[in-house]
Amino acid sequence: MMTKLSSMDLGQDVSPVTAAVHRALGTAGSTLTVVIASLCVTGIAIAQEQRETTPSDLVAEVTVTGTRIVRDGYEAPTPVSVLGAEQLDAMAVTNIADAVNRLPALAGSLTPRNNSAQVSGGTAGINMLNLRALGATRTLVLLDGKRIVGTTLNGGVDINGIPNQLISRVDVVTGGASAVYGSDALSGVVNFVLDKEYTGIKASLEGGMTSKRDNEQYLVSLTAGTPFAGGRGHFLFSGEHAYDEGILEGRDIGNPRSWAETPYMVMNNPHYTPTNGLPQLLTAFNAAPNNATQGGLIVSCPSVPGGPATTDCPLRGIQFLQGGTPAAFNFGEIGGSLMMGGDWKLTNIQQVGPLALEMRRQTGFSRVSFDVTDSTTVFAEFALAHVTSINASAAPVFNLGTVNVLSGNPFIPESVQALMTANDIPSFMLGSYNGDAALLGAHNKRQLTRYVAGIEGSFDAGTTWNWDAYYVYNESNITIKSTGNQVTANHRRAVDAVLDTASGVIACRVNVDADPANDDPACVPYNPMGLGVNSAAAIDYVSETGWANIILDQEVIAASARGEPFSTWADPVSVAFGIEHRRESVRGRASDIDEANGFFAGNYHASRGKYDVTEGFLETVVPLAKDLPFARSLDFNAALRYTDYSTSGDVVTWKAGLTYRPIDDVMFRVTRSRDIRAPNLGDLFNAGSSGTSNMFDPFTNSSRQVISVVSGNPNLDPEEADTTGVGIVLTPSLLPGFALSVDYYDIKITDAISSLPSQQYVTRCFEGQTALCGFIHRDADGFIDLVSVQPANILAQNASGFDIEMSYHFPLSSLVPSWRGDLSLRAMATIVDTLETIDSTTVIDGAGQIGGFGILGGNLHTPDLRYIGMATYSNGPASVTLTMRGTGSMLYNNAFIECVSSCPTATPENPTIDNNHVDSVAYYDLALNYRTLEDRAELFVVIENVMDKDPPLIAGNRGEGFYVGQANVNYDRLGRIYRTGVRLKF
Repeated sequence: MMTKLSSMDLGQDVSPVTAAVHRALGTAGSTLTVVIASLCVTGIAIAQEQRETTPSDLVAEVTVTGTRIVRDGYEAPTPVSVLGAEQLDAMAVTNIADAVNRLPALAGSLTPRNNSAQVSGGTAGINMLNLRALGATRTLVLLDGKRIVGTTLNGGVDINGIPNQLISRVDVVTGGASAVYGSDALSGVVNFVLDKEYTGIKASLEGGMTSKRDNEQYLVSLTAGTPFAGGRGHFLFSGEHAYDEGILEGRDIGNPRSWAETPYMVMNNPHYTPTNGLPQLLTAFNAAPNNATQGGLIVSCPSVPGGPATTDCPLRGIQFLQGGTPAAFNFGEIGGSLMMGGDWKLTNIQQVGPLALEMRRQTGFSRVSFDVTDSTTVFAEFALAHVTSINASAAPVFNLGTVNVLSGNPFIPESVQALMTANDIPSFMLGSYNGDAALLGAHNKRQLTRYVAGIEGSFDAGTTWNWDAYYVYNESNITIKSTGNQVTANHRRAVDAVLDTASGVIACRVNVDADPANDDPACVPYNPMGLGVNSAAAIDYVSETGWANIILDQEVIAASARGEPFSTWADPVSVAFGIEHRRESVRGRASDIDEANGFFAGNYHASRGKYDVTEGFLETVVPLAKDLPFARSLDFNAALRYTDYSTSGDVVTWKAGLTYRPIDDVMFRVTRSRDIRAPNLGDLFNAGSSGTSNMFDPFTNSSRQVISVVSGNPNLDPEEADTTGVGIVLTPSLLPGFALSVDYYDIKITDAISSLPSQQYVTRCFEGQTALCGFIHRDADGFIDLVSVQPANILAQNASGFDIEMSYHFPLSSLVPSWRGDLSLRAMATIVDTLETIDSTTVIDGAGQIGGFGILGGNLHTPDLRYIGMATYSNGPASVTLTMRGTGSMLYNNAFIECVSSCPTATPENPTIDNNHVDSVAYYDLALNYRTLEDRAELFVVIENVMDKDPPLIAGNRGEGFYVGQANVNYDRLGRIYRTGVRLKF
């Protein structure tokens, strides 16, 4: 049976669409157009033969409204996309987040595959949903209509904790819904709806791997439900255990992924001058950093004794190989901190980073309910979820030309020391990936504990009223570890080695120096020059595991009621109202080294803080007309919510909308809403975390390794958004089972809470925005060593576009009487017109661009087009589902000017580049299901990415200074995946 969708409101003023559609569609869009057109043609062709088919035979309607008011047959103006149980079963994913993220309205969600190299933020392994590419913190995630505590300081909910087997459907409200559901619903709501009345026992077992025989995964689940006390009570339990092996390197030794073998990066053109007509930037193969190797590379030294380090140095280009053997290094053609050609294989580290994390997930959920009277039910729920993510190879600990080696260091080979002595060179600067040491990694554990207790019922006040009240306590206990992390001070002491003349052994200078106050008895000399030259004791001294423990608490007390107090000339007026009080808090602790910012990465800090919020809401649906010649129905929907935050004061949100059916076959809808996102715990109270990256300083025209420290800002105000939606829904009576909706949305956010990328503080300070210069700290030599990153209400952001959704279900006998079985077709697409980030100096449109390649700031980006199409043939116990999903072509940056010769003059706002194109991509999935043993068993086989399609070729960002192969993380990088399993019912 097909699920009828109630796709409601969207949000914005209608703008000219032709240019946006043509730009967005591209190659992939043409494919989608063919699919949609074929569905329409098929429908028209069989419409006459299908007129006699009873619609009730084809459609099982599910009421999904996107409001707190539910009336049979009513469709509210806010669009809702639905994933039903049958579609989830056909996808057979091991985590429900993977299914939800295929909906085109979601883009840029965090997953264990696209966020695998993250260490400092502690978010590796998280599944966080992102509607409209506006950020996970603007997407409200609910479990059966109730809030879930976030799994990070920034409030995003980890979908890993959702009990997959109990989900009956997923409702995605793709429009502003703050007035209805509260703060965080600025871009929409994702509600996981539980099957609370399930009776019986069901179990499933599935497993799979890629066609390259890696990333083995399995899922085991068991659910049981039974009534008791003569049917007045009901008990429910569900548990599951899932494991993903992960792929911890971009290449599988002996069976590599071809696209990951050759480095490909955006770099400064070595031959560019402002007047020669060549592009300023190149997308270059065999491009890699020029400032570090695994064993170490001398990149600079003083050109004169006592002078600053410079590349005009006779030692430059000496590298150190196995055993510390010096050898000449070929720099190739240099552009900034990168080079093309030369010994790129020795500096390339793009295959170090993981493609997918090792994940272990266990969830348990139980619920008991009891009818204390015929109209009153009490219930209680308990949920426990434990998720572990392991990444042993996020990146090497890199020192990009920052290791200062003094003359006389006994580890320096004799030939190099002779050159230093002959040229009176007191020291040199070495770049190293520390090949002897372990790779930097992340080991994160998250435990969600959730208690719910409530009461619900109904009463008669002339009409029937439903009411409920509940209490929720959520706790997220998070332990994050940075493994193989370099202790900066220890590394500095250990590298500064000398020969202890008293003992004749190599020692740390601090232990030979005459001042005993500087002694560090634990110090073991570390040799940065060469591979296989350090003892385990030396590596242990310069490396430690950083850690932090974060506990997020959330308490919610809520009560609501809904009913129909009176009727108009058209129909009963529906009303819903309620009140909610919520408390959020964070506490934790971190290692002493983290607190002192003593690590290469991580540097976690214990955050402490809390806030509370009290809200009251009122929602109504007022029928204005019904069964009139000009209106089969006309309904007005409105909602109002008053919210008082302990940190930022009170705010009022609202929504108003109309649904209008001139005839049964056509419905128009329009909404306007004011939505908010209040600053979360991380925005307000983040005590700080830091990471290390390569940064270009235009003041000195040089790149250096810089620490970025991220912290909170307690003086933030809520974000506000004005959302408008206009749409049409077609359900032609001549075509039973067919539905088509087209909606336009426009979201305008003011006082957006954001922080600039750390590089932008430096770039914009240089361009004259002196207010940002105070965030930059320089060392005694005038070089940047730290940038402080704080959120602020500094931006405006706009998003607009179109959602298209179509579904059609019909028996094949309507085509040919002898044909058996049914065919269900469904297609969804999102076309993004604009996704703008606006501040006092710039407007950056991220629609259709990859992100991360900008000279200017702007953290929003998304494909112009995302789509999915599903076709399911079912005949008795067997069904086959073919899915096509993909994205349109994209640009590296909308501001880049593509050219290969006769290029215009490049500017900071509009650099020139030889290739500004990323190909569109389409993936095909196949699912086979067969029910047997009187429907008590179902066997299934799923093949994802049937054609083993590689991700599109995307160059690494030149600003990174190093590249661990993560530019294409938002595409399918694993290749063909096989999964098979069985579902049992007892």
